Amino acid sequence: MSNQLQEELLYLIALSKLKPISDIDKKNLLTQHGSAKQVHDYCKSFPALNSLHWPIDLAKKEIDFISKHSIKAISILDTQYPSRLLHCDDAPIILYYKGQGNFQLPYLISIVGTRAHTKQAFTIIKELMEGFKHLNIGIISGLALGVDTITHQTALSFQLPTWAVLGHGLDQIYPTQNRKLAIAMLENGGLFTEFSSQTSPLHFHFPKRNRIVAGLSDATIVVETAIQGGSMITAGLAFKYNREVFAAPGKIHDPKSKGCLALIKNNIASIYHDPIHLLESLQWPVPSIPKIKKPSNQLSFYWDEITKQIVEFIDIHSPVQEEEILAHFSMERNLLGAKLLDLELDGVIERQAGNQYARKID
Repeated sequence: MSNQLQEELLYLIALSKLKPISDIDKKNLLTQHGSAKQVHDYCKSFPALNSLHWPIDLAKKEIDFISKHSIKAISILDTQYPSRLLHCDDAPIILYYKGQGNFQLPYLISIVGTRAHTKQAFTIIKELMEGFKHLNIGIISGLALGVDTITHQTALSFQLPTWAVLGHGLDQIYPTQNRKLAIAMLENGGLFTEFSSQTSPLHFHFPKRNRIVAGLSDATIVVETAIQGGSMITAGLAFKYNREVFAAPGKIHDPKSKGCLALIKNNIASIYHDPIHLLESLQWPVPSIPKIKKPSNQLSFYWDEITKQIVEFIDIHSPVQEEEILAHFSMERNLLGAKLLDLELDGVIERQAGNQYARKID
């Protein structure tokens, strides 16, 4: 690193640590003056800002730390700064990054949710990765226990790059249970933080972390959450940034679904139904769906005759619109809806985008 770049990084880190100045003002000052060194000189020449203490010594120690541990420090003025985050008014002026791979992918999505999740979270997240694997996509979350952890683990299992945004410095991993996971992510994704080393994971750091999770992504999906919590903050920030927000509705009386239902009710989030519907909503490429062949296994002995005929009809015409099934069998809509729901819950058929039904093949 040249002396000039080293000097600029020194002042950039020091500027990021100036507490009396907000993130928005820091960004505006930096973009207005073109360099952190010029912001420093401007402050020294301006009476109201002349008394600000620039922590240059701390910045020097941070440069030593990131050099020793091969950490990249990315300025908001750098071309490699995440382009989506750049458009957020309160974007951090510096990001510390460790990992491999390109994080300027054409598709980026955040998946967040509660620590105290249900089994449904595993199903939804696996389904999402299956639906995304044809895309050049990156998966973002916060490395917290619960939904975040499942998201990163599942992304890695599908060989999709995944990034975690931390609420502390890169000299530690919180929670400690996810240390091995974080190390694994360095090979295909990595870790982001705006916090320098020796910054502990204090509770008020995580809302700041959440704005980066929201800002890095084209869309945020909330899998499960209570009415209060970090996922609700992330969803609200994504909405503020004019990003798409989706929420899985869950059961209406389940406390872990009440946050998702509130997001949907307040028009902050669209209902997440399935990956195809989500891809169509985002106008992203949809994977080609192979022709579903009729399974060789016999139809269940326990179904009544009309139910067997419905399954056979879906086999032949799959995927088929509900209206076509209704017209073919000339039955009441409520009765057909009940039978389709029973078959869907039994794992025999699946509902796809456009209110179509197909035989479910594992």
